[in-house]
Amino acid sequence: MNYHVAKNGAQLGQMSEEEITGRLATGELSAGDLCWTDGMAEWQPLGSKFRSPVFAPPPSAAASINPYAAPSSNVLRASIAVGDLELAGRWYRWLSAFLENLIFGLCAVPLVLSGIFDESSDASEMNIYLAALSGLLFLALGLFQLVMLATRGQSIGKRLLGMRIVTYPEGQSPGGVKTILLRGVVPAVIGMIPVLGPLFSLVNVCFIFREDRRCIHDLIAGTQVVNGQPPQ
Repeated sequence: MNYHVAKNGAQLGQMSEEEITGRLATGELSAGDLCWTDGMAEWQPLGSKFRSPVFAPPPSAAASINPYAAPSSNVLRASIAVGDLELAGRWYRWLSAFLENLIFGLCAVPLVLSGIFDESSDASEMNIYLAALSGLLFLALGLFQLVMLATRGQSIGKRLLGMRIVTYPEGQSPGGVKTILLRGVVPAVIGMIPVLGPLFSLVNVCFIFREDRRCIHDLIAGTQVVNGQPPQ
């Protein structure tokens, strides 16, 4: 069986049991270093999995402070730690999407109001102004959203609720290609495909119930959504 091994905050890659035992014997690895493999709920000290006369197993408290704790499968938890980041809650992510749709919907208010005027020349001129105002609001808000996604990894809703998009698993700023093109445009294009598109959009949303809370658009872009504002 192979294990992922981490030492001093850095992952060393996969190692076989024999290789780990050998490195423990030579001192290259210590009992406090961490390991993880499929089926383990979280990263654990090597001392809890491998016995050797050259070291004593570390205290169990070491596991409680390791920064590599794997997500719990309990879908009712509000937050899950991944490294030094905390995954954003599912309801907060849905609320952020609702807020964005509401804000963009408000941009259409002038356009809706233009429909209440009659067909007189003065009213027609007013309708043009109102429609133009709606267009300018949509344009300004859309550009603001694109800039935030590219520079901060945040949409309007995510910024309001204190969340951001980061790369998976590094937790770095994703940039515009991932946040706008791969995470936004590609899923939107797929969603327009007849029959397949609506099914894809539904499954995309349901993927948030995965343990890592990554929707299909996150898998496409290699991203995840975490709590907190981006570092300055």
